[in-house]
Amino acid sequence: MMSKTRLTGRTRRTGTIRRTKVNALHEGQRKQSERRASLKDPDEAIKKFKKIQMFKGLSTGQIMKILNIASIKKVQEQENIYTIDEKSDSMFIILKGKISIMFNNGLELLSITPAGTVGEMGLFTGEKRSATVLTVSECTVLFLHQQEMFKLFNADAHLANKILLNVIKDLSRKMRKDNSQLEELLYRVRALDSL
Repeated sequence: MMSKTRLTGRTRRTGTIRRTKVNALHEGQRKQSERRASLKDPDEAIKKFKKIQMFKGLSTGQIMKILNIASIKKVQEQENIYTIDEKSDSMFIILKGKISIMFNNGLELLSITPAGTVGEMGLFTGEKRSATVLTVSECTVLFLHQQEMFKLFNADAHLANKILLNVIKDLSRKMRKDNSQLEELLYRVRALDSL
């Protein structure tokens, strides 16, 4: 009778261990399916990625590496994705919908539509968010997380160099645009002062 009890106990523990392994496997599959959801049409995703400034010049294989570490998320309308002054450790690419970048006082800085990127500076610098990002409509976004991107950079220095060079070029372009807008504003202010 004792041996039967022991055997039953072992069976139960083995069953628990088996269930734990199965649950871990399902959890891994859920995470993987969340990531793979961005690859329902890999050719289309790759075409879109090649048009994004940050990923220009990357090979199909390099873009696939990025897609494999990305996670996809649906975000409801009027939901904050990032809030000003919070920690930065990710960026995202808008696949569907529209978002608004807001100052602390609630004024809109700009709006971004599909294929736009948000948070790339935070991804690289880890500095706090400089603006709040709010969805204007329901959105589908593809997140890239700092830890996984840096692992990928360590594994593929060529990919890292291309992405960092693209980010620098994009920042330079944005700074020229901002400088031009500031110059225009200063011109208008001086014109008003002279009246």
